[in-house]
Amino acid sequence: MATRRSLLVVTAALCAACYTGTSGSAGGGDGQADSDTGGGPGDGDDASGDGDGDGDGDGDQAEPSGNDLNQNELFTCTGAPAMSPARIRLLDREEWTRNVGRWYGSNHHKNPLFPRASDRYSTYAEEETLDPSVLTLYLDSAEIAGSAWTVSNKYHNGAIRTLAEDPEAKCFFSDTAPEPECVRYFASRMLERGSLFRPASEAEIDALYDFAQDAIADEIDGADRSQTVRQIAAAAWMTVGALYRRELGDPELVDEHGRLRLTDWELAQAVTYALGGSAPRTPSVQREHTKWTKGGIDGHYATIAEAAEDGTIADPEVLGELVRKYIGGIDEDRRDLYLERGDARDWVNRGEYWMALGVRDFFRQWLDYGDIAAQPPKSEVSATSAWSGSVVSGSYLNLLTGRHGYENTMVEHLDDMIARILASDEEVFSTLMTSRTFYTPATAGYQQGESSISNSTAEMNKVYNVDEITPRTREARWKELPANERAGVLTHPAWLGAHSLSFENDANLVHRGKWVREELLCQDVPPLPLEVDAALSHESRDQSARQRISEQIDNNDACRGCHEHVNPLGYPFEIYNHAGFVRIEDHGAEPNGSSTLLLMPPGAEHLEVEVSDAVELAQLLAESDYTKRCFIRQTFRYFVGREETMHDACTMVALEETYDESGGSFTELLIALFTSDSFQTRVPN
Repeated sequence: MATRRSLLVVTAALCAACYTGTSGSAGGGDGQADSDTGGGPGDGDDASGDGDGDGDGDGDQAEPSGNDLNQNELFTCTGAPAMSPARIRLLDREEWTRNVGRWYGSNHHKNPLFPRASDRYSTYAEEETLDPSVLTLYLDSAEIAGSAWTVSNKYHNGAIRTLAEDPEAKCFFSDTAPEPECVRYFASRMLERGSLFRPASEAEIDALYDFAQDAIADEIDGADRSQTVRQIAAAAWMTVGALYRRELGDPELVDEHGRLRLTDWELAQAVTYALGGSAPRTPSVQREHTKWTKGGIDGHYATIAEAAEDGTIADPEVLGELVRKYIGGIDEDRRDLYLERGDARDWVNRGEYWMALGVRDFFRQWLDYGDIAAQPPKSEVSATSAWSGSVVSGSYLNLLTGRHGYENTMVEHLDDMIARILASDEEVFSTLMTSRTFYTPATAGYQQGESSISNSTAEMNKVYNVDEITPRTREARWKELPANERAGVLTHPAWLGAHSLSFENDANLVHRGKWVREELLCQDVPPLPLEVDAALSHESRDQSARQRISEQIDNNDACRGCHEHVNPLGYPFEIYNHAGFVRIEDHGAEPNGSSTLLLMPPGAEHLEVEVSDAVELAQLLAESDYTKRCFIRQTFRYFVGREETMHDACTMVALEETYDESGGSFTELLIALFTSDSFQTRVPN
């Protein structure tokens, strides 16, 4: 039976067959595996807003920030061509898990392919390598990558249709000594539909075929082929072709600027990973009996793979239709969730609107709310609000973790709110900033006397300031919240809680204002001098956050250079506490969200006005062309997978024109991006 040692030996041969004559590099990164994507706020007294508690303001940014660019110049096309670099990109842990046919929370999800914490987005996956320590950890994942390929019965939970409904693969399981043609077919199927997700070369098939024959020869009992299949899958998943995806371009397609156009399969993979967070033909998985994830025997996004095979993916009209097909919509069954946590009782309680997982991941990472449950716990979550008591606190905690009952988390509530906005696909950015239609938890059946877990569920809707028992229907969960309380995603409890610290009068406004400056104005906040102590005094713990910040920071010359960019944008959010509850008082005074916005970038001088609170701020941001352009830049960064440069100016102009002419369609924005030279061409290294 093959051991880890033999697996590593065959890996060398398999890797050698993956790429020949490539100009990109798969090395150069730090390969770290000890940090996740998000970086939560620092300790409860960190007033720097840099999120790491050290007050240096560096944010661990490894590359120059696109925020250094002048946005007005960036949206002026001078005819300079886009010059995207050729690259080879390492899969991240989510992509790997979906590709192997498993779901969030499974052992497969525990793989060590963490994106670098220093990257703005997880899609910035280039120049990364697997160092020996990470490779050792990855071996554990590689050895279970083939678990789904051991299930040949289509009625078995965990089966994948690619295998279970393929009659030509049956011989590999039923024959004690399968014929060479059978082994070769299984090896090619494993590569093309189970690891590479593109046509395999003869050399790649030969290498895996030879390994498979050796594994079969080592079998003690040929009647049970499960361990052999796991070894073959592990070998396939140890190859460069499975772990890295190439964006090098076709040397036969060189334009006058020396750029290479992506091959059809490179383009298919780039679009599918960007849109769906997985490969073309991702296996369709049976999560529960008769409940299959999206895709049939050919897997999810099969139509994109077919367009790569026949070359039509290079046609902008074809590519546009593919994006419209897969980006999102309405699904009563929510089959997109079958690769997520929980079971059908969780899925049926979600909203009816869905968005592709890559699109969902963009909004989670841009708005930075996806990891709220992993942050340090918040104390007295309902402090200064209209609500109090242990049931409110327990219900809030349950909204973070989803541990009790089958209502969904705040993160998932915000997911559904955004999915609904994308489904309407009109003036998406403005609607994101101003919508009052929130998806909220149901509380009927969770009240005292109705449920043994009422202490953790009965008051789940109080964080939304809803004072009623909400029935367990989708229609009832969708609520129009009061115009003076909520307006858009920046007033959602998930976003507010994600950008705050442990106490209601911590420097939460600093973290919230910093996010607005960096992610909606596309400006970096100046770093805090090393000699400045960023912590608020413990003696001021009985004061409001506004008073603490005003007295200790706003009037401090050493702090002002940084905080005058941040604090005015954070003060409007002081109508909410650290957990996102609406305040009714603030340390003996009326909640005060008033602010005079200052130091706006060139072209955004119209934003230097007074606002009364976060609701008014959100409306102001929604109506600004400057913030809309920053939103377009964030979209570019995530879906292209790098920071923009001035060479992308003509692409930016085209994206804005498409967005405006389409009535603010996010779908048409992505189509324009995917068909742009910035996305489809590469400059050889």
